[in-house]
Amino acid sequence: MEASKDILSFIPQRPPFVFIDTVEDVNHSLARTRFTVPADCPLVAENILPLSGLMENAAQTCATRAGNTIGYIGAVKQMEVKRFPHVGETLTTEAVIVQEVMNISLMECTTRIGDELIATTTLKIATIE
Repeated sequence: MEASKDILSFIPQRPPFVFIDTVEDVNHSLARTRFTVPADCPLVAENILPLSGLMENAAQTCATRAGNTIGYIGAVKQMEVKRFPHVGETLTTEAVIVQEVMNISLMECTTRIGDELIATTTLKIATIE
């Protein structure tokens, strides 16, 4: 799994634990990324990206807003998975800020494969400056 140097400027994670390939859009209130599930992904089992991989993809999408600042998931609320992605499928994940107070953001995340919604969650993210 190879991450572009550009991606590494957005998130603190390093290969092989990078779960985004492309940052499509990022601003103060929204982040949108793409990730094609590779066969050599450390979390893939039996050609499927499990819950932990979907969660990491959502968290890294949220992290792109902070520009490589260290952050932590403070809470996961309302995680719903309709199906798990297979190796070779491309995820588009969008994170939108619902509320932000100081260094804590509440973000709603959606993950799609094409037009199919496969997962939703709300993450509380705390960043360290």
